[in-house]
Amino acid sequence: MKLSDRKKQILKAVVDDYIQTAEPVGSRAVVVRMETPVSSATVRNEMAELENLGYLEQPHTSAGRVPSNLGYRMYVDELMERYHLTGADLAEVQKALKFRMRELDRLIFEAGKMVSELTHHAAIALTPVADTESIRRFEVIQVDKTTVVLILVTTTDQIRNRICRLNVPLSGLEISAANRALNAYFTNIPLHDMNGDRIARAESETGAEITELLVAAIDFAADVLRRILNREVYLSGATQLLQYPEYRDVDRARALLDCLSDRETVVKLPEPEPGETIRVSIGEETGVQALDDVSVVVTSYEAGHGARGLLGVVGPTRMDYARVCARLQKFSEGLSQILNEQQRNG
Repeated sequence: MKLSDRKKQILKAVVDDYIQTAEPVGSRAVVVRMETPVSSATVRNEMAELENLGYLEQPHTSAGRVPSNLGYRMYVDELMERYHLTGADLAEVQKALKFRMRELDRLIFEAGKMVSELTHHAAIALTPVADTESIRRFEVIQVDKTTVVLILVTTTDQIRNRICRLNVPLSGLEISAANRALNAYFTNIPLHDMNGDRIARAESETGAEITELLVAAIDFAADVLRRILNREVYLSGATQLLQYPEYRDVDRARALLDCLSDRETVVKLPEPEPGETIRVSIGEETGVQALDDVSVVVTSYEAGHGARGLLGVVGPTRMDYARVCARLQKFSEGLSQILNEQQRNG
């Protein structure tokens, strides 16, 4: 059934009031918020119809109404006004973005914390993944004849290092040969091409006995790439949830936090479709039973070379969707700009 303009105004008023108060909304509060003058009796009748249609719920007899998940979906899709970021909002977002870090995973972890602080909700951050992730550069630094530091940079500018202790001593010339071989034969190729045949060819053409070092470097690179393709997931600001009356029940809060701490659950949450900047999932739309009474807002950020990561916010279904969406999208745009500038200057 298509809702009349008056029903839509009343539904919007109920959602707006409930977002602010977390208390069931009565007809008097709705009358105050209505753009068009209307009597309390009329509002009560319309609210009863909205309840019958599934857009509102009545928690207790003779109490006011609260929005259902269907009501929130109507609000997000059709009724909420676009949130215009104020000067203070923009200043807060810009302040959060004034950071520079070299290691991408640490940067994304910090980004998640900042999103939580900006929105006052729990935040999730997923590291970026490209369609074809590979190693862009190797560096081998000799510590002594049997110890080296392996450093690699991925195509998404993630940097990793590992100390490697060798059984066979190597000279400086052999270390240099290994460095050249790694960058000539093992950069910008998919993981499945990093195999024994390529190692044998690289050693043969360099004319150096460096198999042990090449194998160690490739094992390290393979481990890094597998971890990246599996994506790191960071949860920040979990305690933000405890400020909301919905989560004063300890068991309820613990169940939610346990769910958000499960990596396999988080990576399966709905994310923006191509051409979509923000995805809002309300209650059951998350596809996770433990999240049936929360909403998840997710946006993506770009990290160059086709790599895309995700930032999200988790909170009660009565969250201020317009404000959260506006701040989250603005932050992701700034983060994308930083990552792309860092890559160009790297």
